[in-house]
Amino acid sequence: MKRLLLTIAAGLLRLVYLPIRRRPVQRKVTIISRQSDAPSLDIRLLQEELEKKHPDVECIALCRTIGPGLGGKLSYLFHMITQMKHIAASRVVVLDGYCIAASVLDHKPETKIIQMWHAVAAIKRFGYQTIGREGGHSATVAEVMRMHRNYDYVLCCSQATGKIFCEAFRTAPERLLFMGLPRLDRLTASGKEKLREKFRIPKDKEILLYVPTFRRGQQIPLRDLIEAVDRDRFTLVIRLHPLDQPPEDLGNLPGVIVDTEHSTQRWLRACDRIITDYSALAVEASITGKPLYYYLYDIESYETSVGLNVDPRREMPHATALHADQLKALLDGDYDFEELKRFREKYITVETSGCTAGLGEFIYGIVEEIH
Repeated sequence: MKRLLLTIAAGLLRLVYLPIRRRPVQRKVTIISRQSDAPSLDIRLLQEELEKKHPDVECIALCRTIGPGLGGKLSYLFHMITQMKHIAASRVVVLDGYCIAASVLDHKPETKIIQMWHAVAAIKRFGYQTIGREGGHSATVAEVMRMHRNYDYVLCCSQATGKIFCEAFRTAPERLLFMGLPRLDRLTASGKEKLREKFRIPKDKEILLYVPTFRRGQQIPLRDLIEAVDRDRFTLVIRLHPLDQPPEDLGNLPGVIVDTEHSTQRWLRACDRIITDYSALAVEASITGKPLYYYLYDIESYETSVGLNVDPRREMPHATALHADQLKALLDGDYDFEELKRFREKYITVETSGCTAGLGEFIYGIVEEIH
């Protein structure tokens, strides 16, 4: 029954798209995201770059999440019609995740689709890598909804990550575009003092940033982590996934900041050390050269339900903790910067400056080909 309903839905989308597809292709770039209702830093930087350097090219960003319940899904359905209109008239479509309209529909050959995935790497498995897994996708949904189809180019930062992306997107290696995400341009910019002043963090205390990946329906044992941190030495900043809700009283603890206002990228620039787990943020953080730690208290269950592309226990064993006491010992001990360097050089082989300009010029080159 599920397959039948999805097949009918996909067929109706194609039927609606038939007259829309006739719109002539223009000097236009459409950026589509369902990661949030507002443009991400990557999208803002790319849009600003195109508007500044190439004002003859129209650039529009469509950012909309699928809301909860039937109402949210119906609203997104109407938004997809808007997406169709812009896709049909665009020379280039840029995505930062799976887009139903981009993958399910058949587009004109002159419309090129670039997958600018919202992460610089993939520590955990995703896409087609998770088919049949407990925390993964259904084979039926992936097939009928043509998950991650129609990509002409896929951005990636290294050969190691490129191999993973080929598996996750089921795309050919020749479609890989070795280029950094726009936000990498901002990663080493200064921002420490502004956040220190705003949150009144003493200058003699290090900022320890904790950014865990999203765990659907599971509570993160934040109190174990907090107890492991010497708060006379560190100010612990907890930056959870937007869908995770921390206990209300954590923000009242001395030496602990639970922040939902400022971006993870800003805290990456401001902090002195980083703790994460299965998030691709680890690869992004490695560019800063700051001590990076993995807190993997649930790695056995995570391996079973989702799976890993990168196992920190093998890649960075001297920075990996399986329980809070181990993490405390790592924070108190010496750090192996050579291990961090090897990790960074494996997963980041592209230039980490000029990323926005490089991607902007690549896109403009495609637009220019229509004349």
